[in-house]
Amino acid sequence: MSARSLGAILVLAVLGPHAATAQSDKAAVLSVVKKVFEGMKARDTALMRAQMDPAARLIGVDPTKGVQAIDPSRWIGGIGKSSGDVYDERIFDPEVRVDEDLATVWTYYEFWRGSKLSHCGYDAFMLSKVGGAWKIVQVADTRKQSCTPRK
Repeated sequence: MSARSLGAILVLAVLGPHAATAQSDKAAVLSVVKKVFEGMKARDTALMRAQMDPAARLIGVDPTKGVQAIDPSRWIGGIGKSSGDVYDERIFDPEVRVDEDLATVWTYYEFWRGSKLSHCGYDAFMLSKVGGAWKIVQVADTRKQSCTPRK
């Protein structure tokens, strides 16, 4: 066995477990974000709340209204009380970054009300591992009215 092959094996042996943990954390973080949208679509407020830390904050950046802080409980409650068209937030090409107990997800989204595209933009999620489970601690999003659906 050459020194180069031995070196590659040693690097994989050392980084392998860390790389597997990082991939596992990334998958878990993205799963939390997706569960919020599954809950929204199903109007399942318990599922949505379970993904959020009690101290979580929501920030909306609207080109006409500016920066707005939104109470997560009020937002989730509003989803639960809504009727009619299903709210369907679809995400595309999420970028997940993790460092120990801190993670971010940056993703393009489209927000559909039934079969109509309402708005689009980018979501920026910040998550923290709380008691061994990933929880959303902050979400900020942009909102654009003129969007071309990606579907």
